[in-house]
Amino acid sequence: MRISNIFIILCILLILACNNAPNKPTSIQNTTIEEKAELVKVSELDLTKYGIANNPNNILGGLKVGDMAPDFNLLDQNGKEKSLESTLNEGPVLLVFLRAEWCSYCVRHLQEFQDNIQDIHDAGEVNVIAVSPQKRSYMQEFHQDNQLSFPILHDKDHTVMKDYRVFFHVTDKYNNYIEEAKGNRIEVFNGDTVPVMPIPATYLINQDKIINYVHYDPNYKKRSDVKEVISNL
Repeated sequence: MRISNIFIILCILLILACNNAPNKPTSIQNTTIEEKAELVKVSELDLTKYGIANNPNNILGGLKVGDMAPDFNLLDQNGKEKSLESTLNEGPVLLVFLRAEWCSYCVRHLQEFQDNIQDIHDAGEVNVIAVSPQKRSYMQEFHQDNQLSFPILHDKDHTVMKDYRVFFHVTDKYNNYIEEAKGNRIEVFNGDTVPVMPIPATYLINQDKIINYVHYDPNYKKRSDVKEVISNL
């Protein structure tokens, strides 16, 4: 009987000790409602379906409205130097990241800018610049065939893609698909050793180097709308 009473007393003491112990909240309990929603959003977003590899060297997220635009100096499709700073002396810059000339979505996107180039220019003396990791030899022919009036700069060292936070490594699955569909692997098109591409983002940069408009979406099928861009000019 004594043993039973002692056992009961020990159980009661143990329960009281547990109830009085400080609760150690998990990280999700410590977050705000907005932060919880963001955690869920990130966890549900599978970037591999867009050909974006889970690589620690990816630099993604894009720059934001109000950020200072990093300067750059690259060669265009004809081997001519073009810098952001010198172009801004002429007026604001509309910077468009181009994955490749084999990308039909990219082709249509640039054609829309070209079709509306006069309206873009009239809206505020804006100059369009496209940036791509693809070799100039491909871009030169593409530029001529599509009669583009704005340059396509070759980001050979990926510096601009990284500075503007649109840089990613391509999945093997997507690279294999491009090889089968287009005849070469992405690194061959780029004249590179690894397959990399940019998120096809659009940035409107004013003459003070401040970003006034951003369109950034990992889904390469979703692009900036030209009418929306013009309305922001």
